[in-house]
Amino acid sequence: MQTRSLGFPDVLRARLDQRLAPHVAPLNGWVDVLSAERWTPSLDPADGGVGARVLLLLESPGPTASLTGFVSLDNPNATAENLTCLLHLAGLPRRQVAVWNAVPWQMSAGGVVAPVRAQYAEAAPLTRHLLSLLPELRAVVLVGRHAQSAWPHVGSPLPTFACPHPSPQNFHTRRDEAGKALLALLDARRAARTPATGQ
Repeated sequence: MQTRSLGFPDVLRARLDQRLAPHVAPLNGWVDVLSAERWTPSLDPADGGVGARVLLLLESPGPTASLTGFVSLDNPNATAENLTCLLHLAGLPRRQVAVWNAVPWQMSAGGVVAPVRAQYAEAAPLTRHLLSLLPELRAVVLVGRHAQSAWPHVGSPLPTFACPHPSPQNFHTRRDEAGKALLALLDARRAARTPATGQ
């Protein structure tokens, strides 16, 4: 299983060339509109795009997103690597997944910057619009406490599953967090098999 692959220039160039592939074109076309005001990283064409059945809602783009241009499981950092490994263990294929941030614009180019409460409400309409672009969506995994705090502002009836943040620090200091994260992804995989309930 390859991880951190967007750290390789040839892989990154190929991914950028696929940025407007048909399954992600509606999503990244919208990201281009958002970026005219505040730069927002693109969704990864290696994921499910508009066919995704599970949304992994992270907190906000980390510093590596400014280097690769993507919200991606392949970003060259340990958090993305941990999440990739958890998806693999849960048997949740990437073609069924989309990855987004509760506060989607870049704040962390120079280092980690946590979103604040007012930004949850400001970003909620963007998350609602993203949901409207994902007609096959069946479940949302709320990755980390900021995503979990932001979700009530979205007001969606989709099933949600709380997942601990997969940062190395969190997993190393709280030994049961990785197991909880895996259980959340297993629950999301099961929910992805169910018929749509409306958004």
